[in-house]
Amino acid sequence: MRVNVSIDDKALMKTLGKLQDNVKRLKPAMADISVYMKNQVMKNFEAEGRPERWQPLSEKYLRYKLEEKGTSKLLEFHGKLKQSISIRSTWKDAEVFTGVKYGVYHQTGTRKMPARPFMPSEDIQDMPPFDNLGMKYIKRKLTEAVMKNV
Repeated sequence: MRVNVSIDDKALMKTLGKLQDNVKRLKPAMADISVYMKNQVMKNFEAEGRPERWQPLSEKYLRYKLEEKGTSKLLEFHGKLKQSISIRSTWKDAEVFTGVKYGVYHQTGTRKMPARPFMPSEDIQDMPPFDNLGMKYIKRKLTEAVMKNV
């Protein structure tokens, strides 16, 4: 006795081809994701830290800052750091970054200055844009892009 099973895979191969083509066309989705990430970093500045607020300024520096700039906003003396937040994307990458060299000292802290992380980091759990809500958004954008016209 012989049993023969034959599968017509033309429809499957066509669908796989569409999926493969869509993966190569992810640039618009990645651009949206990079804009989303930048918006979340800007919200970190507005909230002065998320999910945890940044440590306050020392009394001495706070007085100086209020006298010089008339503001007590953290990480905003001249505004260069906040204004430097930029994005870049390709079909396979979405980035948010700063070109300001001293940004790393605010992000990680120094011996004399506490960390005030404004950029997303693997070290900080639940920091937007990589918290649960942000990851849902990113996954949805990628899924929509990959499944387009399939």
